[in-house]
Amino acid sequence: MPARATQDRDTLPPSKRQYVAQPMPDFLAFQHPRLVDRPPPGAQWLHEAKLDGYRLQLRIERGAARVLTRRGHDWTDQLPELAEDAAELGFDGILDGELCYIAPASGRPRFSGLRAAIGRGDTAGLVFFAFDVLWRGQDDLRRFALKDRKDILAAVLAVAPSARLRAVATLPAAPGAALIAAACRMGLEGIVSKRRDSRYEAGRPETWVKAKCRLEQEFVVGGWTQEPGRPFKGVMLGVYEADALRYVGTVERGVSAAPGLAKAVQARAAKRSPFEIERPPKARDVNWARPELVVRATFQEWTASGKIRHASLTGVRDDKDPREVVRERPDTDVL
Repeated sequence: MPARATQDRDTLPPSKRQYVAQPMPDFLAFQHPRLVDRPPPGAQWLHEAKLDGYRLQLRIERGAARVLTRRGHDWTDQLPELAEDAAELGFDGILDGELCYIAPASGRPRFSGLRAAIGRGDTAGLVFFAFDVLWRGQDDLRRFALKDRKDILAAVLAVAPSARLRAVATLPAAPGAALIAAACRMGLEGIVSKRRDSRYEAGRPETWVKAKCRLEQEFVVGGWTQEPGRPFKGVMLGVYEADALRYVGTVERGVSAAPGLAKAVQARAAKRSPFEIERPPKARDVNWARPELVVRATFQEWTASGKIRHASLTGVRDDKDPREVVRERPDTDVL
């Protein structure tokens, strides 16, 4: 078939297009948003609240569901209620979304609450917010326009057996500055913007972008500090540049509020520093660790020397590969 005919077919609504039957894959690589300074303008973009949780994939087939993490690990046993509800959708396919804990007082997602709920096995109250459908039956939906995938997703979730499965709401159209300001006032993490006509592509294409209310990202733990009477004072953080770990600073704030962090870091004790760029000075109160643990922290700014200022730890990320952790830089080309 000529290239233009194929392109025209793929831009038709799903109900008008010829499908090519394919077996459902076990797992599909995720699409992730690029970081930008503000939500982009224009009617070609739709906007959603950026949710503070774990990115998951629900794979449903023949009345059984599996819950998969961003690295493809099977978490079905850890989230049995979610798997049971997904299995009752009467739908064979793959959903993409975010698992969140909703704080009773504020009604907003809270990452620390999510970690605590999973840690103690109290997962019945967690909510999966679906924002995309990647597969239906034997049909690969990733080449469909986002606006069409959203219509399919709405139909799938219309028969959800409980509020544990919800669709992410599309926000009303507004200037980018107003959107991000409203999100910050509401205590949200930020805004994710997606082109309405875009296909689903693994990686970080220009069709999905995110604007944050505050500087926040993941870091790799490469050691910890201590002082007399305080065997675990702070964590030494880094990001990868190519294959080398760069030291970006030590964080003390928030460390005591992260359950199990000290034990997890100390269990990874090492004799040598894992930092190969901007190595921190070795001192008596510094202990090295194997770079296997990922944490998330908020901070005020990046300094000219590549350090983070006024940082505070917000949680541990056991769903992310340390080698994926790099410095996030705003992309201005898509605005």
